[in-house]
Amino acid sequence: MNDGKLKPASSYTSTSVHEAVQLRLGNDPQIAPQTIPAYFHQICERYAQRPALVWETSDGWQTASYAEYEQRVEQAALLLLDAGLEARSSLAILAFNCPEWFVAELGALRAGAIIAGIYPSNSAEAVHHALETSDATVCIVDDDKQMEKLRAIRQRLPRLKSVIQLHGPFAAFVDHEPGYHSWAQLQRQSYGDQLKAELLQRERDVCANECCMLVFTSGTVGMPKAVMLSHDSIVYDVTVVARNMPQVVEGGERMVSYLPLSHIAAQIFDVFLSMALGGCVYFADKDALKGTVVRTFQKARPTRMFGVPRVFEKFQERLLAAEAKARPYSRLLLAKAREVVTQQQLATIAGQQQSLYGMAKYWLASRLIRPVQQLLGLDQCHTFFTGGAPVSPELKHFFLGLDMPLGDLYGMSETAGAITLHTDINNLYSSGPAIPGTEVQVHQPDVNGCGEIVIRSRSNFMGYLHQRDKTDETIDEDGWLHTGDIGSIDARGNVVISGRLKELIITAGGENIPPVHIEELIKRELPCVSNALLIGDHRKYLTVLLALKTKSDAETGRPLDALREETVEWLQAHHLQQSKLSELLGIPADLQLPNEANALAAALQISAEPKLYEALEAGIKRANEHAISNAQRVQKFALLPHEFSLATGELGPTLKIRRNIVHAKYAPLIERLYN
Repeated sequence: MNDGKLKPASSYTSTSVHEAVQLRLGNDPQIAPQTIPAYFHQICERYAQRPALVWETSDGWQTASYAEYEQRVEQAALLLLDAGLEARSSLAILAFNCPEWFVAELGALRAGAIIAGIYPSNSAEAVHHALETSDATVCIVDDDKQMEKLRAIRQRLPRLKSVIQLHGPFAAFVDHEPGYHSWAQLQRQSYGDQLKAELLQRERDVCANECCMLVFTSGTVGMPKAVMLSHDSIVYDVTVVARNMPQVVEGGERMVSYLPLSHIAAQIFDVFLSMALGGCVYFADKDALKGTVVRTFQKARPTRMFGVPRVFEKFQERLLAAEAKARPYSRLLLAKAREVVTQQQLATIAGQQQSLYGMAKYWLASRLIRPVQQLLGLDQCHTFFTGGAPVSPELKHFFLGLDMPLGDLYGMSETAGAITLHTDINNLYSSGPAIPGTEVQVHQPDVNGCGEIVIRSRSNFMGYLHQRDKTDETIDEDGWLHTGDIGSIDARGNVVISGRLKELIITAGGENIPPVHIEELIKRELPCVSNALLIGDHRKYLTVLLALKTKSDAETGRPLDALREETVEWLQAHHLQQSKLSELLGIPADLQLPNEANALAAALQISAEPKLYEALEAGIKRANEHAISNAQRVQKFALLPHEFSLATGELGPTLKIRRNIVHAKYAPLIERLYN
């Protein structure tokens, strides 16, 4: 097996899967270059009898040890070869998280191929773009709905030899027409010595400095770019992260896989960090992000957790709704306990010594908090990581009160995951220090030390597939990766992110304004607001679109008409008694139900009581008091007929706001704010 041998290369960047890259080995020579298959073999040998994968079937929960995991990967590699997977082509996977995702990925890498994950929510045309761009020769799909997408576009993909469906129901052509297979049928086949010999040779040919994975960035304009990551970049990043993870129980860690595996965060955390720690991964079901993930947490009792901020916001909503139904005495007791725990956490963060009395109060309060942690299935979790989007101070304080401090991480697809690791939390404003071996600087800082964050690391990506210009724009001649994020580095080396360079609003007066900061100020002053989206690019003044907090459908994730408890409480404090959004906004209930056709119509018909507008305007005025300049003050606002969601299109697969989609959707409403 070609473990650490490197393929000859003349550059640190590449835009072709057939070219290797030079590695920046000077950052940490103690971590030798290694292919993912070689790394996986070592892990499976070390933890052979430990549980690796746990998933639910109609017969109950199933478990595979690391030894069984390795056997499944070998069988997957053979069946993929038999299905026509070519070396240096891609295996595309269009499926929700499941054990087959893991074993197919590692099997494809053994076979010298490249992994290309595709978001299950993608349209058929977006799927076609990913398959064509990545030169896919085999594609794995989840179910009959995803198979329909492939059926519609396959004639336009001459290199695609096979489509393999994981789960039923199956159409009549699967396992009967050439090139359409079920995973179970291929798994049952026996593969001869000739194919096994081919697999061994393919694996020997894999080099650590070659591309192993394509991550399609979830861009909001045009089709996404394909980020090329090498075997070494992933192994290096996950090795450094694992070495710096606190309180590790080797072979005893548990995690839950529920975020999309086509995203780098889930790849690093679920597939590779669990492997590095000899840990066990539990698989959530398809409705995880709609609320069922808690059921899997309760089964798994994870010791490590990563979630985008929206996931923690959903937890907060669930807990607040449950608390609202509790008896007054219980609510008061819990509030006092959360207050004590918060103070203890803040003292720890500040490095303050606690008295015996303070420690005793904390011990008692933590026991009162524990049932809340158990309700979420997170009572045995040691670290709570979040990232991928801004995290409000209010959200961090809420979870401090539950003895669940959120470590705000910073990373991106182009750095193979983590850039910072905030495990030793000493503040609530930063993403923590850079991981060892990673250089972070501020490019062209202003007088406040703020500028574009640039990164240089062995884990930096190879380039954007087939896009030399974009690659050269992102990685300069000295190897610095220009992240497009605006931030600074504090005196303790913590990276502080303040906004996106591409999301900067440049007013008609030429002032650069980071929208996220202002949006968070408004949401802090208005706890009834779920989404605030700042408008003002090339405009004379700033305006904001506001969506109030409502409940959502547990099955579809679509926002409902019913207001959340905290919204109702806020309204009552302002002498408003409505419990439904349609009543509050003065629009018909059937018009409020969100879809593309009526969202704008509903927004243009909103006619709420003056009391609501006055209360919202007062909150915006309070937020404006914290503005750095007059240009950063919000002058007008408009209400929207529903929250942002995946189902209604305003959020992308990683739950980030798709700003250009919102701008286009409500363009006439925005123009009304300026005319």
